[in-house]
Amino acid sequence: LESQDGFLGILLQVIIATDIPVGTKQAVSIYFKNRIRRSWSGSPRALEQHAPISDAERSVVKDNILIAINSSPQAIKLQLTECLGIALKYDFPEQWPQFLVQIKEYLHAPDAQKVYTGLLALLEVVRIYRYTTSKRDHIDNIAQELLPQLQKIADDAVSSDDDLAMRLTWISFKVYFNCIQSGIPPSFQAPDQLIAWGTSFIKMIEKPVAFDKETMDEESAKEPAWKAKKWAIRSINRLYGRYGNPALLPASDSKKNMPFAKLFTANFLPQLVQVYLKQVEGYATGQIWMSLRVRSLVAQFLSDCVKEKSAWKLVKPHTEGIVSHFIFPQMCFSRADQELWEDNPVEYVQKRIDPLDDFGSPSVAASSLLIDLAVDRKKATLSFILSFVNNVLSTYAQSPAESRDPRAKDGALNMMSALCGGLCSRKSPVLGTLPDFLLTHVVPEFKSHLGFLRARALDTYCRYSSVEFQDKQVLSGILESVLSLLSDPELPVRVHAALALQPMIENEDVRDVLSSHLPQIMQMFLNLTNEIDSDTISPVIEEFVEVFADRMAPFAVQLAQQLCDTFMRVMSDAVSKPLDVTSAELDDISDKTMAAMGVLKTLGTLVLNLESTPEVVYSLEEVLFPVVRFVLEQRLVDLYDEVFEILDCCMFSVKAVSANAWGLFDSIYTCFTNDGIDFIEEMLPSLDNYVSHGTDVVTSNSEVQARLFNIIETVMKSDRVGENDRVCACKLMEAIMLHGRGKLDGMIPGFISLVAAYLLSSDAIETPQFLVYSLEVVLNALHYNPAIALTVLEQYKWTEGIFTRLLQNAAKFTRVHDKKLMILGLTAVLSLPAAQLPPALQNGLPQLFDGVLQTFRTLDTAIEAREALQRMYEGGSDDDDIDNEFEWDGNEDEDFDIGDDEDGDVDDLENEYLQHLASKASKAMGGDGHADIDGSLESDDDDDDEFDDEPLEEEYSLDTPLDNIDAYLVLQDRLTEMQALNAGTYNAIIQSLSAESGQFLRSLIDEADKKRSTQASSSTNQH
Repeated sequence: LESQDGFLGILLQVIIATDIPVGTKQAVSIYFKNRIRRSWSGSPRALEQHAPISDAERSVVKDNILIAINSSPQAIKLQLTECLGIALKYDFPEQWPQFLVQIKEYLHAPDAQKVYTGLLALLEVVRIYRYTTSKRDHIDNIAQELLPQLQKIADDAVSSDDDLAMRLTWISFKVYFNCIQSGIPPSFQAPDQLIAWGTSFIKMIEKPVAFDKETMDEESAKEPAWKAKKWAIRSINRLYGRYGNPALLPASDSKKNMPFAKLFTANFLPQLVQVYLKQVEGYATGQIWMSLRVRSLVAQFLSDCVKEKSAWKLVKPHTEGIVSHFIFPQMCFSRADQELWEDNPVEYVQKRIDPLDDFGSPSVAASSLLIDLAVDRKKATLSFILSFVNNVLSTYAQSPAESRDPRAKDGALNMMSALCGGLCSRKSPVLGTLPDFLLTHVVPEFKSHLGFLRARALDTYCRYSSVEFQDKQVLSGILESVLSLLSDPELPVRVHAALALQPMIENEDVRDVLSSHLPQIMQMFLNLTNEIDSDTISPVIEEFVEVFADRMAPFAVQLAQQLCDTFMRVMSDAVSKPLDVTSAELDDISDKTMAAMGVLKTLGTLVLNLESTPEVVYSLEEVLFPVVRFVLEQRLVDLYDEVFEILDCCMFSVKAVSANAWGLFDSIYTCFTNDGIDFIEEMLPSLDNYVSHGTDVVTSNSEVQARLFNIIETVMKSDRVGENDRVCACKLMEAIMLHGRGKLDGMIPGFISLVAAYLLSSDAIETPQFLVYSLEVVLNALHYNPAIALTVLEQYKWTEGIFTRLLQNAAKFTRVHDKKLMILGLTAVLSLPAAQLPPALQNGLPQLFDGVLQTFRTLDTAIEAREALQRMYEGGSDDDDIDNEFEWDGNEDEDFDIGDDEDGDVDDLENEYLQHLASKASKAMGGDGHADIDGSLESDDDDDDEFDDEPLEEEYSLDTPLDNIDAYLVLQDRLTEMQALNAGTYNAIIQSLSAESGQFLRSLIDEADKKRSTQASSSTNQH
């Protein structure tokens, strides 16, 4: 029936009808929503599975959906509003130009219910553009035309107490918030509009709403009045934090938004701060109720105020009250925490340990506010904060056991955990007191009868694990306690114990103790992973694998098997979920995917650290590759990166491609033909390994060659990918030509043709990276076999165009690899007999040879830069002049503005550090060490350069057959051959050189002689 014209119209008539039961309407609305969701886009994928919706049917829906929304009860309104959003996403404004006219009619209607429908519709259209910057004109136009009426609706509704009025207020504020997500409409920046909206927000925030302290809970926050309060606060937070706070304006927006920011802070901010402080005071005294989300939003607003000096002056007198009566209660173990701990310890672990899972909670926001106060305003706040914490801890310690408040101690330790970064730094004035703090207030709680205090003590110790004790026995005792807590009856305690072990293994004495219990500890980690189905423990397992790599070999296969079993259990459950899942089920799938990702990363680390034992790696392949195949065949795209990394690690570790690895090649190819083209960058290392370490199979198996070529050709020709992906295809072509040299002649013409299509079009290439890699495909072909390459170029009359572009862009060949390839490719051409050269090149040989010489002039500099980069990455740099320690003794002005450069604040320090890093990068690239703060190296590039982008970054770890080729020796050999076989060509080239170039060439030959002499001496000494 659904494929018949008129069917959707009939469904809407059923929904609008007054004589049909609500239950029936609800079922019809769900069916209607699913039909719209599946087919409205009209995409090829949608039409493959579902019948299309005709234009006539679409018109019926557009003409009647607002009527249906308006006449429906709230539950059905939500279903139909979602349908409206889908239709608008694909049709507005081009296929639905009259929509704003329809909305305007509803917003000006005398009937409040009709106004509410108009607001819901307006919200849906604004949502389409809330995150886009390229189509801001749609939002700006809507704001100009409709938002004044919206403000009037909100202001009138705020004064009323009925449910519908509060819904009108809530949705109005929500529309406003969505309008300012990615930009602020010009009409909103007018002082009269700012005052009007600000007044409405403040009236709603201060509006008294009755509540019962005994029965209020988070369900109450879903009532319209409380939602209206929340969206008023969210709107103010966004307005101030993104556009109205001079200290937080991004550099790119500073010029555009600074006038508004100054207007906001001067005329509006003082009243706002007082409103928020009043809310905090009311909450502290129990006169005002705040939901968890609102408490979080208030803390975020205060954090923004800390960073801006005019706001800070208003907040500063209230700091002690904010810390003791607002921040501290949020950081204490709450009743809700206790309920979650007891009812769902797995969710407790996920929410309380992973800040991303607890994002938006008041505890996390209060912790951030505390850090901002202690770091940005430490002179004014840190002493009080530490005294407050000390008083709480001392009171707890000195009180009789029966009168102690364990929740208060949890909050105090939580506050100390938040401040660990600064307090643990080398210059910290309290660094010397930390051992006593840990031994007096933290370590004893390892034995607390309360699970949440044991967990908190472990978390606090973990954060302060860098603190050293003079008595080594103390650390031994702590380690023993932590190990015993791995068997604690409470799951969160066991997880915290595992996390506490991770930083402890940096200590050599601890490693010695742990190594004797390694199998048991790893088993406990695996058990925890199975219990929580998240990636919380994965970093710990990964670090243990890395640190104890030499001890892992005996039970590596067993460990891998257990990890694979865990993976298959987790993901088999996830892939069995139906396509239509609830948001809760989607979150569960996401958690399981993250857990599986953590397992795969650990497996990759395990393989990489067993590189010295290839026989173990081969055994691991037997266990790992079924998991890799499962991911590819199930098309679990979120895990492609990890499984390809495992495959890469296996082949790279043994420097070979086993039969098991070749068994996966078909799965990889099938994966690519399905949806893998989007993941060519992730696939590349594995494909490169198949070529570089499985050369024998590649060169002898035409089916493998055909599939590799198809992958490359698809990437090079597809409109679905970008130039970064095409660079991957070029890299794969290079690998094939370098490793299969002399054995894959049939692939060379195709490779040249693929890049020629781009090189011979003036506007087909957009980035210097793709230009260089495309030209290098040609150079590789010349190095592979110059006769074949030139035959192809000449056959299609591409020679002159491509060589011209090559020489014009020689300066872009900045890396050692690039320069070697330029030398090898061009000298390969020069080695051919003159008769075999195309006419276009016969007269241009001096220019080709000059290209070789110019490349040699910068080769040594590039080699030195690469070596410097390698030393930098391997920790060999001697530059210790930048101290990244927490700044305790800086010249801080108590009233400085975080964004005010005149006060010598944090921004200056950050810029100084960025300047330092940029200078180091410049030196590593062979420059003079001068660089802009944004990291771009100063240069005197010709204004006519094809691209203004930075040069390709050096890859010091790049490993290719060119590494074993000495460019100086190649040049000498080619010149010797040319002199013997092509004397005329040789003489013409030499005679064309200037005196300086001739002298430079002699220096290159002298250097080649020295290298040969050194090699000969080395060979003699070895014998």
